[in-house]
Amino acid sequence: MISVIIPVYNCGAYLTRCVDSLRQQTYEDLEIILVDDGSTDDTPALCDQLAAGDRRIAVYHRANGGVSSARNAGLAAATGDYVTFADADDYVAPDHIMNLYNTMLRHGCDVAICSYLTESEEKCSRPTIGDTNGYREVCYHHDSAVCELLAGGAVGGYVWNKLYRRELLEGVTFESGVKILEDLLFNYEVFRRVKTAVFTDAKSYHYIQRGQSAMHRGLGPEHISMVETARRLRDDTAAYGGELADAGKGLLATTILWVVDVMAEYGPYDKERVKQYRAEFKLLRRTYLRLRRVPLSYRASAIFFSMGYRVFQISVKAVRKLKG
Repeated sequence: MISVIIPVYNCGAYLTRCVDSLRQQTYEDLEIILVDDGSTDDTPALCDQLAAGDRRIAVYHRANGGVSSARNAGLAAATGDYVTFADADDYVAPDHIMNLYNTMLRHGCDVAICSYLTESEEKCSRPTIGDTNGYREVCYHHDSAVCELLAGGAVGGYVWNKLYRRELLEGVTFESGVKILEDLLFNYEVFRRVKTAVFTDAKSYHYIQRGQSAMHRGLGPEHISMVETARRLRDDTAAYGGELADAGKGLLATTILWVVDVMAEYGPYDKERVKQYRAEFKLLRRTYLRLRRVPLSYRASAIFFSMGYRVFQISVKAVRKLKG
């Protein structure tokens, strides 16, 4: 059995699509766990309605505690041999779980990871069953798996594009106080236990991007918290030295660029924080630019930021204008 954990909060407009995409999976031995995190709209009733139509769906109603707390409740309730996650406003292709499961078995790995499609709500595509023989598959051993995780990219720090062996998750929980990068913290603890992980570039998960996400609002406490979380991981990986230590530095450098990007596009400008971040980034720059996992776009951002905040801001606005 595979347990699918879905934290649910005031998402009645999207939940049916998400759950239906799971009910229609070619892999049928599922346990779909809906954790209603104190919703105040019609979501609780909808959860119960969906569960009444499929014995594989279990619903847990609880007081609001945030997405991390809801996922922890789902982990406590899960009984499957394998665990995966989904967000209530996203959806998956019909062969999503089958592909992850078969890929994991084929390579004898602890975690299977898929690629994903980022879509706007207005441009959701119709998911179809893909030709799995045409997908690229890459295996990573322990250290390289952790480095790929910290580098972001296709592997990503998310939990919703991964299938885990259940025993890996014993004793690992999400930190309720962390609002952004909570997935990455969770995955870092899990991946430290991983012997091998396999990635497939099958884009079977549909991630719906909304304009009001944290990365599309002005600078706030959650962004500052991102840098603090990245510092924690930098410090932890430093103890291992070598490639892992460099990966931790790379994560912190990328996170600083993310946060300054938000500031440059959406404001507000915080002179003292920019000064602090530039000084910190200067110590990371040489390592960052030599990391092979850093995409070209981030290398360019690193160079612009090193030249000054104003130059960086102009580059950000120019790129946004080109993208439309």
